[in-house]
Amino acid sequence: RDPSSLPRHRMRTPPVSLAARLSPSHIARHVSVPPVPTRRSLRLVRLRASALPPNSMDPVAQSSPVPLFDAGVPISDLPWGVKDARARATEPRVESRTFTYHDGDLPLEGYMAWVPELLNDSSRGQVSLPGVVVAHTAIGPQEVFIHSCVDALARLGYCAMALDMFGAGACVFDKTQRDAIMNPLRENRELQAKRGKAGVDALAMQPECAEERGICAIGFCLGGQVVLDIARAKCCNSLEGVVSFHGILDDPKTLKSPKNSNANQPAGVFILHGEEDPFSPRSQTLACLDGLDERSLMNDMTAFPQTKHAFTRPEKNTKADDDAGFQYHPMSAKVGWNTCKTLLETWLCEDDDEDEDEDDSD
Repeated sequence: RDPSSLPRHRMRTPPVSLAARLSPSHIARHVSVPPVPTRRSLRLVRLRASALPPNSMDPVAQSSPVPLFDAGVPISDLPWGVKDARARATEPRVESRTFTYHDGDLPLEGYMAWVPELLNDSSRGQVSLPGVVVAHTAIGPQEVFIHSCVDALARLGYCAMALDMFGAGACVFDKTQRDAIMNPLRENRELQAKRGKAGVDALAMQPECAEERGICAIGFCLGGQVVLDIARAKCCNSLEGVVSFHGILDDPKTLKSPKNSNANQPAGVFILHGEEDPFSPRSQTLACLDGLDERSLMNDMTAFPQTKHAFTRPEKNTKADDDAGFQYHPMSAKVGWNTCKTLLETWLCEDDDEDEDEDDSD
């Protein structure tokens, strides 16, 4: 298929009706990185709190990391991987740590990474970095796919952290165990948003992260749904924007949010979706978009044709995977990751660039 046929749904301001959304004129097909909402042009007014209120989710003593699940895919083949060996040799050194934080009484595991040279960039007066939270898939955060994504984001200049929705201490493959963990979150999406917020708050409290410079959240599969719920709940005063990769799309009725309030509202919500994803059929996808509109959340979506669920996962390449609705799609993965990088840079780094321009003009 001609890569130029990949679609892009344009920013809807005001919300676009269902009929208009399905019209041919509403879909522009190409692979270029789309324009993104910026702090000055598209951000709705937000009420920022001066500081996070005290809570029971403060990070505590560092925990020992468990062995990571490895799907057998070289990191260089992942969407954020660097294939050229010489380029990999010159990548900046990443430091990381694993620590425990809490959602109420539930201990959760955070994996955080950053580049110390960027952290101590005295030429720009930086002592801490903007943050990015990564929300994991339905097996949990303790896998190479998620940790390598955090490391890649650190090399892009962020203080990045993998949050934990399970508190299981390791990836969960047993369906009975996974359902026991996930069903309460499925049934009560306010609980899911609250647990996701615990991860955002945990990152904001780390000394390497500058909450005042903003935090974004990205997520894959289950994690894509989680970051959308965080945005819907409007519960994070530091949240700048969210990106969902092949997330489970719907309009959760158990998640109540102030639909017409701009308090704690992110600049934008961006969805990267496979048109043939059986876990998010068209009816659910349209309900998701309408729900975001009703909550006054600025949103946009790229829907990739001939693309199924888990399109960023290179190991999803067997007939059994395809029959189950999973399929790696290299072009969709590449375009999706490049779009995500542009969004993060716009949401988190725009003010830094403006400050540099002002300094140059003095």
